[in-house]
Amino acid sequence: MPDHSDYFSADQDPYLDPKTKILKNIPNLQTQEELEKFEEVIFQVNSVEATEYLKTCSTLGLEEWKRVHQICFADIFEWAGELRTIRIAKGSTVFAYPENIEGEALKIFDEINLLLGSSKLTLDKTAELFAEANVLHPFREGNGRTQRIIFNEILRRIGRSVDYGLTDQHTMIEAMIHGYNANYEPVIKLFEKITL
Repeated sequence: MPDHSDYFSADQDPYLDPKTKILKNIPNLQTQEELEKFEEVIFQVNSVEATEYLKTCSTLGLEEWKRVHQICFADIFEWAGELRTIRIAKGSTVFAYPENIEGEALKIFDEINLLLGSSKLTLDKTAELFAEANVLHPFREGNGRTQRIIFNEILRRIGRSVDYGLTDQHTMIEAMIHGYNANYEPVIKLFEKITL
């Protein structure tokens, strides 16, 4: 879970509780540590259901990603499954503006579904599309976790599996920064390392 001070101050971010400076949450947890622990437990349980849901989907897209997010986080956030309404950035990485998320997601998932349908989706192309999807960050929280669930299903459909335990968070973030700048080689190398 990110340090929310890297995004916006509570005055500018309607998702943050102005008193606690953490994301407003259904169980009304008051500290970041409590919220992180609760999220971890809930996500582990609900991600199984989200994974099974995706296996029933004939195509994949933003609507399915929203549903995965809703399944994973409905017990935590009232806005689970809803696209964010504010602009967010992490360091020098500015994620897609809210008004551009749907259009950009359509392009990415149209390409994924076209390539899946023609059996031409390669691991290298999946890695590139993963980096492009990462730029969307369509939700206020839970982007990386739900994106991995979506791409686990994409990889399953091309006969691959992934083990994120074969890398670390720093390496993953560095690869995504390169991907953000359209340098996909580190992302491809990362995927070659973590996929079976």
